[in-house]
Amino acid sequence: MKIALLTPPATYADWYSFPVMGPGYLKAILKKHGFDAKVFDARYHGLNENQLIQEVANFQPAMIGVSTMTHDITQGARIVSEIKKRCPNSIGVVGGCHISALPEQTLQEFPDFDYGVYGEGEKTIVELLNAITNNSENSFDSVDGIVYRKEQSIIVTNPRNTMSSDELDGLPYPDFDDYFPKDGKSLSGKSAQYAMFTSRGCPFNCVFCMRVLGKKLRRRSPESVCDEMEYAIKEYGAHNFRIRDELFLINSKSSIATLELIIKKGISKKAVWSGQTRIDFITPELMELAKHSGCYMLGIGVESGDDEILNYSMRGYTVDDVRKAVKIIKNANITLGTYYILGHPNETRESVKKTVDLAVELNTDSIAVGIMVPYPGTQVYELAKRGEAGYRLLSTNWEDFDKYGSRCMELEGISHDELVRWQKKAMVYFYIKNFKIKGLLSFLWIKRRGVIQLLFPFLFTTSRLDNSGKT
Repeated sequence: MKIALLTPPATYADWYSFPVMGPGYLKAILKKHGFDAKVFDARYHGLNENQLIQEVANFQPAMIGVSTMTHDITQGARIVSEIKKRCPNSIGVVGGCHISALPEQTLQEFPDFDYGVYGEGEKTIVELLNAITNNSENSFDSVDGIVYRKEQSIIVTNPRNTMSSDELDGLPYPDFDDYFPKDGKSLSGKSAQYAMFTSRGCPFNCVFCMRVLGKKLRRRSPESVCDEMEYAIKEYGAHNFRIRDELFLINSKSSIATLELIIKKGISKKAVWSGQTRIDFITPELMELAKHSGCYMLGIGVESGDDEILNYSMRGYTVDDVRKAVKIIKNANITLGTYYILGHPNETRESVKKTVDLAVELNTDSIAVGIMVPYPGTQVYELAKRGEAGYRLLSTNWEDFDKYGSRCMELEGISHDELVRWQKKAMVYFYIKNFKIKGLLSFLWIKRRGVIQLLFPFLFTTSRLDNSGKT
């Protein structure tokens, strides 16, 4: 059975410098169980819809598996529909965070998805394919973590238990053969970022996060993490690792043991890595060790410059904590990017201004400023549906649920248009007031397509499908 695993094209194609890991893991698992799977990572390779549809159709898969987020669930369904026209005997399976939040509703809305996989998919996809092969409706009931149609009903089976740390260690490494260069260089000739995770799950309760991989933190062993790094260096020529989980670099015995093993095995002499951390876990000793192990860049979610807003959003730290953390990272000589959101629960014009002012004050190497989106499965989504915390929904179109360049929600005291103006001001003020002219020009050039689409959304149509083969 041929299986196509794909991601929809990115809204901002030039913002993706690393491969999507989900399809790589699924391919490795499927390959282990004797299935013929191929990955089509449209985000990483910058494919538009026509190009993606044509490439998948040429493969003639029996199953089309698409991994989607909320803002591209409609696009994913449209792509599956078009591929099915060219491959009439194929079936469509959807996975990802949107269906994990709304399993039954997703299949109700999108008839071209025959099945859905919610939660962790590595075990589920194999059991689902075996059930399909057996061609017995009764066998689907025993597969945890799926959604399927039975006569006129949509059935959601029991949630699958999340994998333990030992099971994560036992997973095969993601198979990036279809979409990652063997020489460690990207399409532009620069160092390609090999993406990997060291843990799954998050025990924190941020109101804007869904925690699609569960509430319990499960960490891979230091040996497993280092073994994959050595494998990637040998197999793909990787020398730039992108650690995707937000809780890799925390002040814990496991994190410290992993960093020390990276140094002991000599990996830090062959490769560098970047990742994310949390403000409340940053210490001078941890940052010094991270730097010594090859860390060259970190990202931290500051989110707001107002203590009350941080408290509403259940971040667990204060603005003063942010200042101290930023200073520690800078002193370690690690490049730092900070992330902010405008439109938190009970946000005011004054708190938004504090956030923009803090971004300028911290003067980190880069920033990202998004507008709050009520993603299904989050507390913000429930607040917005009820019209609480000052929220007012503007759209029920999933394509509008994007932090950049979309319009789905506003606050009673701050219109969406005003939030967008503050978003643009934050970017401009950050670079201009800190005299980062060279940094601004570099950012505008590297992210030129995304920036143009963000600043001038009217130049882009809602649909990303262009019969000429161009977006």
